[in-house]
Amino acid sequence: MIKSTMSDAELFEPPMTITPEHELRFVGPFNRPVVTIMTLRSNQGLPLVFKIKTTAPKRYCVRPNIGKIMPFRSTQVEICLQPFIYDQQEKNKHKFMVQSVIAPFDADLTDLNKLWKELEPDQLMDAKLKCVFEMPRAEANAENTSGSGTIAAGTGVAGGGSAGVNTSSASGEALESKPKLESFVDKPSNLPDVSKNLEAMAGEIKELREINIELRKENLHLKDQVTRYRSSPAIKQVNEPYAPVLAEKQIPVFYIAIAIAAAIVSLLLGKFFL
Repeated sequence: MIKSTMSDAELFEPPMTITPEHELRFVGPFNRPVVTIMTLRSNQGLPLVFKIKTTAPKRYCVRPNIGKIMPFRSTQVEICLQPFIYDQQEKNKHKFMVQSVIAPFDADLTDLNKLWKELEPDQLMDAKLKCVFEMPRAEANAENTSGSGTIAAGTGVAGGGSAGVNTSSASGEALESKPKLESFVDKPSNLPDVSKNLEAMAGEIKELREINIELRKENLHLKDQVTRYRSSPAIKQVNEPYAPVLAEKQIPVFYIAIAIAAAIVSLLLGKFFL
């Protein structure tokens, strides 16, 4: 009797199939929201309940993050990556986890959140996917001017074969740019017009320099006049109003004369009465 052998993978069929299976790819540019689709398919004759979690909940919007799948049906989950500043050197550690469970016979599928809270952790089946950020070829070449060889975070997984494709495409771009360069050289140049413009600009610059020199001379002359005016003694004008400076100086002498006169008068009166 011949016995047929089957592997464990052929004997075991997972209750739910996830597409893509291992990676969620987001293609930039990342200055706007980027959306990718994950498809969940039920392989069971009973309804499945699923819930999706992520290590970076503030960076993603998942619709729906919880739901049910009827037997042998599929549903799509929309995952939206919020805009951010993309740095190719930064390592991405974002991951998603899809948890699923076969719905109990008496389960109320109208309130999935309540049903999920009542489930035990050992009843759940987990599947993990990592996130991969990719930049378009043109933008990746613009950012990597040093020619490091990697175009995006996910393209390096392809290995040497992808490197060969990149080098061939780079050589093709170089061949395409060569005829453009030759056609540019074959065109007649506008050197006479350029030389005339340069001469006109040189003349204008020369005139501006001369005007600048004259303004500096006038500035120095004005400064010299101000210095002379400040250093010269004040000249009294003809019609200058009278300032009682002298009178102010003579006021103490006037008071002294009055005091002397009063003293003399007091002496005379003293002699007269005595």
